[in-house]
Amino acid sequence: MSGGSSLVRVLNLNKAVGYASSGVEYAQKYRRELLAGLPDVEDYYVFTDHLGTNPAVFTDRLGFEREQVLWIYHLLSGRPTAPNTLRVEDYLARLGQPHTEPRPVGERLEVEVVDSSVRYLLRTVDDGAGNAMVDTVDTVVGDRLLRAERFDTSVSNVEHFHENCLVRRVFYTADGAAAAEQHLSEGEITRTLIHPPSPLYDAGSAARGAPLVIDGRSRFFQHVFAHLFEPGDVVIVDRALDAIDAVYPVLRGQRLYSVVHAEHFDHKQVEDGVLLWNNHYEHVFARPDLVSGLIVSTHRQQEVLESQLADRGEHARIPVVRIPVGVATVREDRDFVPLTLVTASRLADEKHLDLLVRAVARARQTLPGLRLDIFGEGNRKPVLAAVAETGTADCVTLRGHQPLDGVLGGYALYVSASTSEGFGLSLLEAISEGLPIVGFDVDYGNREMVTPGVNGLLVPHTGIADDDVAALAAAVVELLTSGRLAELRAASLRKAADYGPDRVRERWASLLRAEDPC
Repeated sequence: MSGGSSLVRVLNLNKAVGYASSGVEYAQKYRRELLAGLPDVEDYYVFTDHLGTNPAVFTDRLGFEREQVLWIYHLLSGRPTAPNTLRVEDYLARLGQPHTEPRPVGERLEVEVVDSSVRYLLRTVDDGAGNAMVDTVDTVVGDRLLRAERFDTSVSNVEHFHENCLVRRVFYTADGAAAAEQHLSEGEITRTLIHPPSPLYDAGSAARGAPLVIDGRSRFFQHVFAHLFEPGDVVIVDRALDAIDAVYPVLRGQRLYSVVHAEHFDHKQVEDGVLLWNNHYEHVFARPDLVSGLIVSTHRQQEVLESQLADRGEHARIPVVRIPVGVATVREDRDFVPLTLVTASRLADEKHLDLLVRAVARARQTLPGLRLDIFGEGNRKPVLAAVAETGTADCVTLRGHQPLDGVLGGYALYVSASTSEGFGLSLLEAISEGLPIVGFDVDYGNREMVTPGVNGLLVPHTGIADDDVAALAAAVVELLTSGRLAELRAASLRKAADYGPDRVRERWASLLRAEDPC
């Protein structure tokens, strides 16, 4: 960041992290890459959910430096974020019990203790060099799960079960000392006991030598955040639900921003006309005295949200800033295969991929050589059912989850049947490789990325399946037979340039400098 400003520490607060299967995770990945270009910013990524897998498995794939990853349960035990290093053979060697050789059972390895009903189920992760490292070991007696050990370089934490229900967790320091334990009921944290080895132990708040006792989830989170937050920090919350109530009580002058990743309100109205907020964001909308700003991705969402907050009166006014969640690496236009369509998304109901398959089947009546590749993972059943119903197995292919850099440009068109794109990272990736887009005329991402007639077409969304299928099919046929694909592709590349890294990075710099990035 220019201008001689002092160091800004940014804490990005999120519930969980996984295999970059959601837009929120990709948004944090892009943010990390952008903030890396601001030398006066020190950014960290804080995760609050208890994860069943070592978080480094996920954050390494997202390109985070391990020292930037602050899982609250590592903070509790004083452990650094570290990779899995325990080999299967080393774990078995220290069992001290005669056992069978590991055999694959689903995605795990099963090891049985000889002449016993005890068995161990090992889940492994790849260390990046093709070696299987132990991540989790479940101890099962008969059909009862007794405990689950979680590993990185050693045992990180152990979960204990009663009648197959989680009742207790114990967290260990890197040298094996018990730093804390939690008791749970029906999946909810009821009590946390923090012991002196923990860096979060407050000697002045506990009886001499006794554990520090904290009741409930929110109080526990508050305790962690109170130790983590420093004066002058900028706290950016990506998923506010279940964490924001613990952030508010410990704010001491830190700036707090909430990122709005999806539709922020329910289109249904209650009888008295009161706006129904999305429950993921209603807590931040209601506290303008504590929230420094809301971050949205598109011009249209900024306009809508500002208007709605204004209608609720001055007491509800919170600054709304626009910073795209993604950036475009614009690639030169390349040769593409005619009559090829592509889409990339989670295989989820709101993406309406079954409609897309039916639209392709209808468009093939005019363009017999048409084919569609679908990238992404999730629930394949509705998509495969639509393929079987339409007889399109020869032209619709599910490609799974894989990197798309440099891949999309080889297709003729990007198509989307989604009706809920807060920004549409996949749409941005498409235009950055020059693809025209066909989609529904809905907020927010479609209208941000597509200028109808210039770099694609948007069709009305009626909610009537046959009409929507017909509209998508007609738009696909219109563009592919227009003779304008070269013109449309050039327009997509020009639009993508508006989302270049330098432009988006400067918006982050302005926000963190407390300037006006709107």
